[in-house]
Amino acid sequence: MRLVKRYGNRKLYDTSESRYVTLEEIGRWVKAGEEVKILENDSGDDLTAVTFAQIILEEERRKSGLLSLPMLRDIIRHGEAALQNIAATVDRGVEVLRSAPERAGRRVQELTQISDRLGQLQRLVDEGFRRSVERVTNLPAVQQEMRRIERSLRALEARITRLRMRGDGEPPAELPPGQDRTHS
Repeated sequence: MRLVKRYGNRKLYDTSESRYVTLEEIGRWVKAGEEVKILENDSGDDLTAVTFAQIILEEERRKSGLLSLPMLRDIIRHGEAALQNIAATVDRGVEVLRSAPERAGRRVQELTQISDRLGQLQRLVDEGFRRSVERVTNLPAVQQEMRRIERSLRALEARITRLRMRGDGEPPAELPPGQDRTHS
């Protein structure tokens, strides 16, 4: 943690670098994620919040628009309560942003688990269907009917081949699709 002492003349002294610093520098440190604490040199009072408020004020002066005029009026009218509401709103927003990757990771994990379960269910259904088909096809009556159908198919194929045979014993030449022998 970086310790800055504030002197009676309002100068800010960085104890880690042994030099005077500006509000702008402190603002950059905070934006970079550094922990900064500002103490009144004589009394030891913590002036961190007051100094941060000054940094916000200076940025508002430079950028004009960071805080809207109605928001500033509300802060003046309602004082600490308005600041607490703003801080609570900001804190909730920051927490939502921080937790978003974790929540997204949990959702992806849940979807992966659902996908795995669906895959397992599909394998169970496929296996059950395969076993059912095997049971049905292993029944003697079904096997007998399948053999009868196979014999009928072979007989039909032989009959079709005989009908197609020309007088010279050769199978007929292939015709273009859609053309009929009776009209050639």
